[in-house]
Amino acid sequence: MNLKPKLISSAIMSSLMLMPYAVLAEEDTVDSGKMTVTGILPDRLEAVSGSFSIIDEEYLEERRPISNLERMRSIPGINVVADGSMGFDTNIGIRGQNPRRSAKAMIMEDGMHLQLAPYADPVVHYTTPSQAINRIEVIKGAGQILYGPQTLGGAVNFVTKPVPRNGEIEGSVTSAFGNQGYRMLNGSVGFGNEIGGVMFDFNQNKGDGVYDDAEFDVKDYRFKGELDITGRQTLALKLVHTRDRRNSTEAYLTPFEYDQDPYSHPSIENDEWEQDRDVVQLQHIFRVNDNFKLSSQAYYTDTFRNGLRSTEENEDVLDDNGNITSLFRNCPDEGGEGIPAGNVADISQCGGRHAPRQYYTRGIETRGDLSHSLFGLEHDTIFGVRYHEENVHRQEILAQNAAEREDYDLALANNPDDVEEGFYKTNALSYYMQNTTYVGNWSFTPGFRVEDVRTSETIFDGGVQDSRESLSYTEFLPSFGLTWNGIANTTIFAGIHKGIAPARADREFSEDGGRAEPEESTLYEVGVRSTYFKGISFETALFHNDIKNTLIDFGNTFDNSGDSKQTGIEVAGRVDFGDIYGWSNNIYLSGAYTNLWTAEYEDGPDPTINGNRMQYAPEHLLNIDLGYEHQSGVHARIGVQHVSKQFVDDGNTRVEDVSGLQGTIPSFTIWNATVNYRVPNTGVTLFTGVENLFDKEYLASRNEGKLAGRERLYYGGITYNF
Repeated sequence: MNLKPKLISSAIMSSLMLMPYAVLAEEDTVDSGKMTVTGILPDRLEAVSGSFSIIDEEYLEERRPISNLERMRSIPGINVVADGSMGFDTNIGIRGQNPRRSAKAMIMEDGMHLQLAPYADPVVHYTTPSQAINRIEVIKGAGQILYGPQTLGGAVNFVTKPVPRNGEIEGSVTSAFGNQGYRMLNGSVGFGNEIGGVMFDFNQNKGDGVYDDAEFDVKDYRFKGELDITGRQTLALKLVHTRDRRNSTEAYLTPFEYDQDPYSHPSIENDEWEQDRDVVQLQHIFRVNDNFKLSSQAYYTDTFRNGLRSTEENEDVLDDNGNITSLFRNCPDEGGEGIPAGNVADISQCGGRHAPRQYYTRGIETRGDLSHSLFGLEHDTIFGVRYHEENVHRQEILAQNAAEREDYDLALANNPDDVEEGFYKTNALSYYMQNTTYVGNWSFTPGFRVEDVRTSETIFDGGVQDSRESLSYTEFLPSFGLTWNGIANTTIFAGIHKGIAPARADREFSEDGGRAEPEESTLYEVGVRSTYFKGISFETALFHNDIKNTLIDFGNTFDNSGDSKQTGIEVAGRVDFGDIYGWSNNIYLSGAYTNLWTAEYEDGPDPTINGNRMQYAPEHLLNIDLGYEHQSGVHARIGVQHVSKQFVDDGNTRVEDVSGLQGTIPSFTIWNATVNYRVPNTGVTLFTGVENLFDKEYLASRNEGKLAGRERLYYGGITYNF
């Protein structure tokens, strides 16, 4: 299916339809400077009626994060679960939501979804490279209803670096090396002036994963271009191609294997992950006048991924010593009893399970931002509409031998009667509006979002249609927030909004086995943020979330299993002692803490789980950094991260089972450090860092077995900006 020409034509037509309005504003021009039109936070941050966080470019350069794991842990309320050494598979849980593949959060890049299919399969197997990011924005309050469909816990937006528009060639080159075979290379170059500009970016990450011989090689190619077609209109185009190749598995270790060596996997050399991702994003920005802006975007994504496993979950055998070990699939044929883990020579002759999947998404969105006066009061109004389509094709086939393991097309051709596949289609129309009214020191922001969704699925087994189902729903999601700015540099805020998380079509079901209903939430929030005291900034928020139709992870399926609630408090802040005492150099202390004292199931069909703690919802999250900044260009930082104990099943099982899927995840504390030196007057920065400073062994996940966290990783490198 080729959707590209159709989508691009629609985008161009949308832009041309707005061209006549340029005549109204042709006399007034705007100096665009560096264009950054893809953020999700407004210009007047003091009026944001909810908690939010910004990680800016300066922090990213000082912290030198090598993955999402390091980027996001400094934000309160966010639990980032490691799933592989470099965190390519983004696992973000906000305020007690299950972090598995970030399916309960809205993850975006430049205001556009990163989920494979945000309605039918809202998972994230990609993360924007750190070197391509200008800043990270997180909204957890009522303002998130402008972005969807996931509005249950929060929205995360990775804002990429803007096209240079100062008339000079700009760029940077960064190279880094470390243990575990870690290699990183990034290059960026761009040029622009008052007419427009272009920028090219390349990023490559190579190295070993958590397991020995779990090699990865991920390449990211980017192009951004801008053209001012009039003094008040700009066209912007972004193209992204990602090539992801890894020795990676989702069938983790049994307790027996983990006890032998948590960093060795018996089939990791044969287990492979491949993903090819293409993105087109076309934007049209029209500044009608100084108070009114129309923004339109058309987008298209084409993602293919295939995961090859040598093992199948929940199919284990006993070795000669009576210990559970993973079953190697189909060796030499389907139904075989498997091979003991130590018989490495024969593993290369085994088959496996392919899971090729193709995702197409496309859409078009128009949004208006209007500042105006009504009844003598100032207003900021945001309104918009988006049409979105998804086409998903999921397959599963068991390879019978090594040749079929190496070529999934061969496995499909040789075993047509054994192919399981599903076709999933989604059409969604979304409307949203939010109006902020300013009354003295107060601001009041009512808003709403409407999700009108139509989905269908057709399942085939061995080429024969097995079932066909459809599900349609319309959700009205109101919101209301207020702020008070009666104290200098201080905002007190409160908000309430309804949110949803659409159910995943292929494995999320209702109690009677039908298609699952979307999770529905009501989130309450009150807090304060302030920079009142010199050198001190902080934000704290108290939140409570009631969720109906809660989806519980049962391994292969997620089922609607009653209600749940989450209550807690977040605190984040920074103290710059150099600003307080007027020092020429600076010592700072920054931190983020979350206490999720309630995260429990209630009113479910199984009364035995009522009151149990939710899955992957630690009560305590803590991140602290102590740093020193010297005027010579040296910046040194040491940090610590603590995550408290987690349960992984609705029964809160404390005793580990033979598969490793059940049991607790003990609390852990890990340290990290970085040092940067900006060589004066050269554009050169030297840096070094270490993650898991004391090489602590800890358990990160029990999804489909036991997965250890990353071993100590130290690295160093150089950046040259020109």
